[in-house]
Amino acid sequence: MWYFTPYILFPLTAAMLAMMAMFQAWSYRQLPVAQVFLGMMACTVWWSLCNALELSHTTVEGKILLSSIQYISVVGVPFFWLLFALFYTNRAHVVSRRLLLVLLTLQGSFLLGAWTNSWHRLMWPTVELTYTANGLWVLTGPNGPLWYASVLNAYGMVLVGTVLMISQARRSRALYRAQAISLLIGALLPWVTSILFVTGLSPIPSIDTTPVAFALSGLVFTVAMRRFRVLDILPAAREMIVDQMPDAIIVLDTGNRVIDLNPAAQSILAVSVDVLGRSLAEVAPYWLVDQVRDRYEGQFEVNHTHALGTTTYDLRCTTLRDRDGNPNGRILVLRDITLFKQAALALQEAKEAAEAANQAKSAFLATMSHELRTPLTAILGYSEFVRQDLQSRGLDDLTADLDRIITSGRHLLTLINDILDYARIEANAVKIHPEPVNIALLINDVVSTLQGLATQRQNTLTVAVEPDVPPIVTDPIRLRQVLLNLVGNACKFTEQGTIHVHCYRSTADMIQIDVRDTGIGIATDQLQRLFQPFMQLDNSTTRRYGGTGLGLAISQRLCRAMGGEIVVKSEPGCGSTFSVRLPLVEVTQWRHEQELEGV
Repeated sequence: MWYFTPYILFPLTAAMLAMMAMFQAWSYRQLPVAQVFLGMMACTVWWSLCNALELSHTTVEGKILLSSIQYISVVGVPFFWLLFALFYTNRAHVVSRRLLLVLLTLQGSFLLGAWTNSWHRLMWPTVELTYTANGLWVLTGPNGPLWYASVLNAYGMVLVGTVLMISQARRSRALYRAQAISLLIGALLPWVTSILFVTGLSPIPSIDTTPVAFALSGLVFTVAMRRFRVLDILPAAREMIVDQMPDAIIVLDTGNRVIDLNPAAQSILAVSVDVLGRSLAEVAPYWLVDQVRDRYEGQFEVNHTHALGTTTYDLRCTTLRDRDGNPNGRILVLRDITLFKQAALALQEAKEAAEAANQAKSAFLATMSHELRTPLTAILGYSEFVRQDLQSRGLDDLTADLDRIITSGRHLLTLINDILDYARIEANAVKIHPEPVNIALLINDVVSTLQGLATQRQNTLTVAVEPDVPPIVTDPIRLRQVLLNLVGNACKFTEQGTIHVHCYRSTADMIQIDVRDTGIGIATDQLQRLFQPFMQLDNSTTRRYGGTGLGLAISQRLCRAMGGEIVVKSEPGCGSTFSVRLPLVEVTQWRHEQELEGV
C-alpha cells in the first residue's frame, strides 16, 4: 500500500519552506495582511503534506481519499492569495462580508464536488491507477466540467491577485519598488507552474508542483519580509500617510538625484513624478538648492520671497544610511511655517506692547502716588497742627471732626504707600539694606504699634520669642512693614479673639515668625489667590474690611527679596496662620563677610 519514492522530497521541501515563511510572519500576526498570508502558507503546508502522502500510496481508494482531503488547500490557496493581494494593495475595504460569503460559497461548492465525485462524476468521470515510466503510481483519467470550472475559478482568483500586485509594482515609488518586485516574483511562480502542469508542459508531468511553487513564493515572501520589511511598511500605508502629508518630502540619492517625492513636494517644486532620477539642481528652484547644497543633518529656516510675499519653511535634513552605516542619500522635509511665524511675530509684538503698557502703568502709579502723597501729607500735617491748637485753647468739642479727617487721611496715605511700594517692586526699584536686627525688639515694637487696633476690636494680642533666636541680619524697615501688614490683618479680621505672634528657629539656618489668629479664616480654594495683587477674597469681605488687595502681594515680594517667603495655613471659621520664613544670617558671620568685601 505504501512505498518510498524520491519525488516526495519535493512536496516535503515545499511544506518545510512554507513553515519557515509562517515562522517569519508570525510576529506580524496582529496585521490583517499577515493573517491572510499565514492562512495561505498553512494551506500550502497542508497541500504539500497530502501530496507527499498521495505519491507514496499505491491504491486507488487511498489516492482518491488523499486527493479529496488535499482539495481543501487546492481551493484555499487561491482564495487566500486573492485576499492577500487585496490587503497588500490597500483594498481592504473591498473585502466585505458579502464578498467573503460569495467566495467561500463558490470554493466550498468545488470542494463539495470533489468530495462527492463518486455520486455524480462531474469532477473526474473515470479514475485509473497507472504506473508511469518515472516509477510512480498516479491517478489518470479525463476531467469533468466541474473540474474545469474549478480550475478556471482558481486561475481567475490568482490572475486578479497577480494583476493587483503587478499594478502595485508599477506604481510603487523607488523606496518600495524592490519590495513590490519581490512580491511579484513570488506571485508569478505558482501561476506559471500551475499552467505548465495543466497543459502537460511540466518537466515532471506526473507531479503537480503547484504546492512547491507556492512554497517557493512563501520563501520569496520570507526574504522580502526580512530584507525589504514587507509587512512592516506597506506601500499602501505610504500612499495613505506620506502622500497625504502637507509637508513636502524629497528623497535624494548620493548623487543628489531625486528618487522619491510626495505630492506636497511636487506642488512646491511645480513638477510631476516624471522628475524621478533627475538632479535636484535641474528640478528645484534656486532658493532651495542653495539651502540644501551641503546640508545633510539638522533643522533650518528657509525663506522664499515671491510676488505674493514671503513664505517661510522649516527645513529638516536627514541622512539615509545602509545596513553598514554608510550614507546612501538624504531626506528633505519642508514644512510651511509662515502662519506660525506670523503668529509668533504677533505674539512678540503683543508681549512688547503689554510690557510697555505695564511699564507705563507702573510709571503712572509711581507718579500719581507721589503727586497724591504730597498734598495729603500737607493736609495731615495742618490737621494735626489745628487739632493741637484747639486742644491748647480748650476747644476739645471741635477736635472730633478733625480726628475723623486725620484717621481717613492716614488710611488714604496707607493705600497710597501700598500702591507706591507695589509700583517700585514691579519696577525692581526696591532695594534691601541688611543690617543687624534684634528680632525680639522689632516684633515687640510692631505689636505695641497695633495694640490699639487689637483693643478696638476686643482682641488679645500676645508675643512669644524663643530665647535661642539670636540677632539676625535683614532689612528692619522691610521686615517691620511685612509684620505690620500681617499682624494688622490678623487684628482686622478677628473680633473678640486672640492673635499670637511666635518667633522661633524652624531649622538650623532658618527663623520663622508665625502670626496666628482665631478670625474668620480662609477657604482652601482661595489660598492661592491671597498673594496676587489687587485680589480680594470676595466682595463682602472688601465692603466690610476694606483694603486694596496689595498688602499680602507686597509682603510676599518683600520676603522673597530678603531671601525668604510667606506661607499660610487656614480653615474657615477656625482662623489663619501666616508664617514668615527668613534665612538666619548671624551678625558675626555677616560682619566677617563685610570685612572681607571691604578688603
